[in-house]
Amino acid sequence: MNTRVNLSRVIHSPRMSQKITILRRTGGWEYGTWVQSDQPETLTMRGIVTMASAKDLQQVPEGDRVTGSIKILTTERIYITDGPAGNITDMVFWRGARYRVVTVTPDIDYGFYRSIGTRLDGDGIG
Repeated sequence: MNTRVNLSRVIHSPRMSQKITILRRTGGWEYGTWVQSDQPETLTMRGIVTMASAKDLQQVPEGDRVTGSIKILTTERIYITDGPAGNITDMVFWRGARYRVVTVTPDIDYGFYRSIGTRLDGDGIG
């Protein structure tokens, strides 16, 4: 008996979610060398974005560097650098600021992914 609650409906709720813009670098292997595409792909998805808590930041290698970090809950996967798979870390644009995704936790049993992004454009929040 599956007693887990699927929270994907909450992630997409018009009252809770918002539009998130993702900048994703793509590419492919050519003769054993990774070749990155010239233009990144811009994706739009819906999710919940909140400021990351101290507990969230304990999971991030850069946890001692607080520059305005966000927690992103989505039903679509956001990528961090993944070596041989060729995925390049996604950038999230939220409230006019850029964030580099530093962790992704698949809570897919509950219908979503939990990601943490650190602000690239200086201190503060978006």
